[in-house]
Amino acid sequence: MFETEASWDNPHRSRNEIFSTRIYLLLLTFAMIILIIYTKAADVSRSITVEYPSRAKFESLISDPRYSRTLECPCENISIPYSSFISISPEYHQLCSSDFVVHNSEWVKLIYYKADFATYPYDDYRYFAVTHFRLLFYLCTLANNTIDNTLSIFLSNELISKRAESREVIETQMKAAIHHFQSSTPQIFNRMLNFIREIAQGNGLLSSIDSNWYVLPMQRNEYYGLLYPRSYGTKNCSCGPNAMCTSSAAINKWNVPGFLVGCDPLESLLRSTLQCIYDLRCINNLKKKDIASNMTIRPLDSTLSSPNVTVKSLVDKLMVDRWESSVNYEHYYAACATRSCIYSVTERANIIYMITTIIGFYGGLSVAFRIIAPVLVEIAQYLIRCRRQRIEPTVAAISGQE
Repeated sequence: MFETEASWDNPHRSRNEIFSTRIYLLLLTFAMIILIIYTKAADVSRSITVEYPSRAKFESLISDPRYSRTLECPCENISIPYSSFISISPEYHQLCSSDFVVHNSEWVKLIYYKADFATYPYDDYRYFAVTHFRLLFYLCTLANNTIDNTLSIFLSNELISKRAESREVIETQMKAAIHHFQSSTPQIFNRMLNFIREIAQGNGLLSSIDSNWYVLPMQRNEYYGLLYPRSYGTKNCSCGPNAMCTSSAAINKWNVPGFLVGCDPLESLLRSTLQCIYDLRCINNLKKKDIASNMTIRPLDSTLSSPNVTVKSLVDKLMVDRWESSVNYEHYYAACATRSCIYSVTERANIIYMITTIIGFYGGLSVAFRIIAPVLVEIAQYLIRCRRQRIEPTVAAISGQE
């Protein structure tokens, strides 16, 4: 294989070329054997592409540990609005759908008393009834408006997803976002309500029903008067230093179950319970006796909610008994609109892979060994000559001594 014209008349060169050929064949054979053993035992990684995978196909791939670590399914739509796959709906307390709120104006007419302040004591519940039920109406309305506004903002948010995620990942992320929304929305409402309460209390605003202060006209001038604070409880809690004073609501010495009266109608309502309007007899006692009405007032259902819960507790939950929410993974995957999935599989090398690998390496090994073989022969001959040169003088010196 290394024959040249110069070796035709040179036995020494011809012998070197024969040695180079043998070394070349030996090295090439040994390398091929090693390469065959390696390719046969080696694991081969192969990429597989699935065009327009269905949701079921994607879920089967992402749930298989053999493919999930290398699976890549890019989303065509990177930004996906929450509204496309999340639904949230509050289930309000039954009060907000009751006759006391839905037919608020009719109900107020039935309990409205145009009473002279001189006729009834200032802490008689007939002065507070209209204000309390109007406040209940406004609380339900404001709660509904707050939820509608914040829910609209929440659902306009977008999920940034470069690739399709598994059902578990999407549901975990979105449930965390929904929980944050459900917990933060009442806080927003309560901050606004507390701000209003603090303004009213801090500035000492007079109640429209004179529940916290009353005016005592001066004797010499009917246009001027002095303000005096009301008192509640056992008459030892004055509205002057403390706007939070309350006492049990009563009409002609009949205690109205659950309701309280006090300096501030809103504060007394928040501390009250709705126990009375769960009882039809109590409702009838609140109605004016001299007004006939065809309106049938239905009491609240005690099997749906507890009568002993304060209005403040209801407001803290934004008048919501329960939230209904769902994450539709099918809609998320459709909005993602992935066009292809790529994943890698590792398997034993087949005969085709072995043949192509051997052929691929053969050319490079052949060239390398054709260069190396003559060099190895030259090195071997050099080492032999050096050895002979060391041995011959030694033999000659021994022969001369003999």
